[in-house]
Amino acid sequence: MSNSRQMTVNMLAAVVSFIINTGINFILTPILVRELGSNTYGFIGLANNFVQYATIVTVALNSMSGRFISIEYNKGNVEKASKYFSSVLIADMIIAAVMLLASAVIVLNLELMLQIPKGLENAVKLTFAITFLTFIISIITAIFTTAAFVKNRLYLNSIRDIISNAIKVFIIFLLFSLFPAKLYFLAVASLASGIFLLAANMTVKRKILPEVKMSVRLFDFSFVKDILSSGVWNSVAFLSNALNTGLDLLICNLTLGPGPMGLLSISVTVPHCISQLITTLANIFTPRFTILYAKDKIDALVEEAKFSQKIVSLIMSVPLAGFVAYGISFYKLWQPTKTADEIFLIWVLTVLACISYISMCHTRTLYPLFTVCNKLKANVLVSLIIGIVTVGSVIVLVKYTPLGVYAIAGVSSVLLSLKSMTFVPLYASHILNIKKTTFFPTIIRGWICFIVLCAVFCFANSFIQIRSWFSFLAVCAVSGLVGYVVSVPLILSKSEIVKLKNKLTSKFKKAG
Repeated sequence: MSNSRQMTVNMLAAVVSFIINTGINFILTPILVRELGSNTYGFIGLANNFVQYATIVTVALNSMSGRFISIEYNKGNVEKASKYFSSVLIADMIIAAVMLLASAVIVLNLELMLQIPKGLENAVKLTFAITFLTFIISIITAIFTTAAFVKNRLYLNSIRDIISNAIKVFIIFLLFSLFPAKLYFLAVASLASGIFLLAANMTVKRKILPEVKMSVRLFDFSFVKDILSSGVWNSVAFLSNALNTGLDLLICNLTLGPGPMGLLSISVTVPHCISQLITTLANIFTPRFTILYAKDKIDALVEEAKFSQKIVSLIMSVPLAGFVAYGISFYKLWQPTKTADEIFLIWVLTVLACISYISMCHTRTLYPLFTVCNKLKANVLVSLIIGIVTVGSVIVLVKYTPLGVYAIAGVSSVLLSLKSMTFVPLYASHILNIKKTTFFPTIIRGWICFIVLCAVFCFANSFIQIRSWFSFLAVCAVSGLVGYVVSVPLILSKSEIVKLKNKLTSKFKKAG
């Protein structure tokens, strides 16, 4: 495939995978809330947050392995790439064994760490145990996902994700159909999905990257050390992320109790999906960034980075503005068991959480440049400082003000937005040795587009009454069409619009 076609295929596959995954969450969340209650449902999100804390340990190795393997492979150093691959695989197995023991200790003492309603102790422990086991399997799976990254065939990972989600849905509905509702059903389905992913990724690696060998004899601790010396900063970045958002449910559980934690857990479902989509879209460009950097094509890399900014801003501005305008109507339909006050609370918490993603969609594709150029330290230290300030501020505000759960959702979003809008574009320009203002025009265009879209959608919403899913979807379809028509000239330049028009015209002619 050509580079543009490969990127298009990767992006389409990723978007399809995201839509399916989001659809699963969209269908399952109200069912789980209805069957289990929001208080109990919150422990599912909390278990996943604990996995996020554990990821801090593993990400140092696995987040950078693809970068090192890809650079050596694309330079023609297949033997060195094989040593990196084998060394990471053996190290991951050792980490997985340690994590298994640590998880057992945590699960056995879980009631000492959390506020668990009486009668739910065993169910919560089992949920955490299965969730941890799924995570341990994913540690071993991680290295095999680098095959699609190295070959810039990320659509293979998306296809794999689609199948794994189908397996998850089938098992969930089977369990809920045959047995009384249990908290750990979702964890069981995720475990089955995780086992499939391990097998699928091993198969993909064997088929598309057979040149890169895996063998115990190729293990070299110095290669692990090379990756860790860079990847340790990604671990600190994950720690920062945990401080910024990953502790929200835990802090809420310990300070406000399971009730508010359940509502907060519901409110972050949509932002989590938005974050996944932004990250998925940004990661599509990373293999191409890595290849250009390996070949020392810096000018082409800068242009690719600017283009990636525009693409993600163009795609994400419409749904983000739409959710601000139509969010309350969405929650009334999606969570019919909740009162009007609870719906409003959930919507406000969601909008607060989305503040950072509005900023991030204009700059998220610049983050991979830090990894590609192996310049992680400054970004991580800034994130860590923000994380520490966030946790301290949240605890003080929860304890001494009436803001409560609003403080938990809002503080991190505001601080992360400031970072995304200032530090990220400036530091990306610095490490590429280009003008400091290089990436700001696209950011400004993106914000203008978002503000215009919000005004248009909110104005339309004042004249519309949404009372059913049909009317909601109809409004979304029309608003989406109008939104993208408005967005294209606001984000893309005239020359880019002409190029896009010519590409689409030529593709339609070929199709005809």
